Amino acid sequence: MKSKKILMLIWFICGYGCSKISFAQGGYFLFNMESTDRKSLIRSPVSYSVADSSLYMVLYEASKNKQDYVKEKNETIIHNMGANINLAFNSPIMLGVKLDASISNPASVPVKSLSKSYASYVISNSSAAEVVAMGVNKDNVGDYRYRVIENDSVEIVPWSKIPLQMKYGALQQYGFIGKYKSPGKQLLVEVQNIKDYSIRDGVLFDWRTSFKPVVTQITISMATERVIDGTAYNRSNVKIAGEAVFNLSNTKANRGYATKFTENGIIPTDFKFPADSIGSIRLDFKRHETLPYIVRIVHNLDMVDDQQIGYYILDDHFDIDSKYFKQPGRYEILIQSTLSGKDEQCLHIPFEVKPPPLTQKKVSIKQLIPYTVATLCGVAFLFLLYRRQSRAKIRRVAQEKQVVGLKLRSIRAQLNPHFMFNALTSIQNLINKNNIAGANYYLSKFAGLTRQVLDSSNDDVLSLEDELKVLNNYLQMEQLRFNFQYNITVDGQLNQANIEIPAMLLQPFAENAVKHGISGLNDAGKIEISIMADGNNLVLTITDNGAGFVKNADADGYGIKLTEERVTLLNQIYKDQSVTLDINATPQGTTVTIRLLNWI
Repeated sequence: MKSKKILMLIWFICGYGCSKISFAQGGYFLFNMESTDRKSLIRSPVSYSVADSSLYMVLYEASKNKQDYVKEKNETIIHNMGANINLAFNSPIMLGVKLDASISNPASVPVKSLSKSYASYVISNSSAAEVVAMGVNKDNVGDYRYRVIENDSVEIVPWSKIPLQMKYGALQQYGFIGKYKSPGKQLLVEVQNIKDYSIRDGVLFDWRTSFKPVVTQITISMATERVIDGTAYNRSNVKIAGEAVFNLSNTKANRGYATKFTENGIIPTDFKFPADSIGSIRLDFKRHETLPYIVRIVHNLDMVDDQQIGYYILDDHFDIDSKYFKQPGRYEILIQSTLSGKDEQCLHIPFEVKPPPLTQKKVSIKQLIPYTVATLCGVAFLFLLYRRQSRAKIRRVAQEKQVVGLKLRSIRAQLNPHFMFNALTSIQNLINKNNIAGANYYLSKFAGLTRQVLDSSNDDVLSLEDELKVLNNYLQMEQLRFNFQYNITVDGQLNQANIEIPAMLLQPFAENAVKHGISGLNDAGKIEISIMADGNNLVLTITDNGAGFVKNADADGYGIKLTEERVTLLNQIYKDQSVTLDINATPQGTTVTIRLLNWI
């Protein structure tokens, strides 16, 4: 067992070194798989590539992670794509494809086969493709069979036993399904477990070089606006005669909308119809399971009004709603494969929308009078109703704004004494420490700060310049007591005198940063305050290196609670200038971020 692990390690090291050369000079194997996000449980198809000199890596990775995850039915774990991603095979067959090295990014489109999806590859350079089954080995090879079908019609290899081989750096035998090359054709290779049909997989190879879409039928659905006494009418009040749905190539039923056709009598060259007469155009395609289509529509053929209306279409039909050709003018439907942007590979279907026919009906003035009076009365009534509702709405909005304003002033009134109480507590502490000089200096600073706060007590907003003065004076006061360091950084592009923000918005967070953050750190304590512009937004950030104040929020976070309520009320008043608050507290420090959206 020990020697086997050593041999595996040697193969892994050598294989990894050789795999880079193989990708550059040789070929590679592709395995179509599913990745699963372990948190969201969202699955997505992915491709896993292995150099053709390191095929052992597939089974090595599968066995390495085998104990890490639960192995589900029809699923083999191969790789751990990080802590939250599982990468798994679609089936225990572990089907792989070796393509020519010159094909750097082969297109792979899932092809449905009942409840399964097979991978498909368009091989544009007519090179060969090799298929292996890494999940088939000497112990279970008797349970599997394979077959090959050409152009979905001829079984060139009937269900057969799978031979084993050991090449491309493999350490044990695996199933060899074969090497194939059929220029201009399609081959479907299928593998199944004869004891359990649910265990099956396959791959479709497409060597065709023509990517031009093939339309097999164009179906027109007439626009029916209403039905009166069994007769259908369109939006232009024109009676719809004949079939409401018809094949455009049927000249007996198509109302003369088209008379000349190309592409085997399917594509019209003189397609014309009145505006508002057609509800939708359905295009039926020949099967194109490996070639997704793009559908565009061009108005007036000047390529200026070029609208993409369908992308990555794999269905056998596509409906074009009349909303894409409402206006009269010349149009063109363009259909092409996502694999080719050449114009010769694009299918063009031109058509013209003519102005709607005028419907004339003589109506006397005597007949019009009752309808006119009724219309005017209705308009007058609706106007009065609208005016009454508008006035009521204006009064209601004004009352709501007044109530919210009173609540905001109430919170401001609670914040001011809360701030002053904290400052007086600081002065008391200095006096208790017999620091009379410090207490006097603190008291003088406090007097000036109190004057600033009281002068702005009736203001809902303050200039950024005044707000920072209050903040700076407060921090200078507290710095005398706790001997911490602080720094205020303001974006040089901001006009501090002309930018107004809600008053006392930063103060509670600065107090909490001092009291619950760095008060015990002395000169090791740091507070960073930044005012930055982000487009039309103003970002205010307060960061400290303390232990975090959120832990003590129930006891000491009164100012924070009031500020959070205040932010909620501000968002009710300034709906176009919202305020967001984010508090991130960790044992290493606390960061408070306030974003004032559209305040610059």
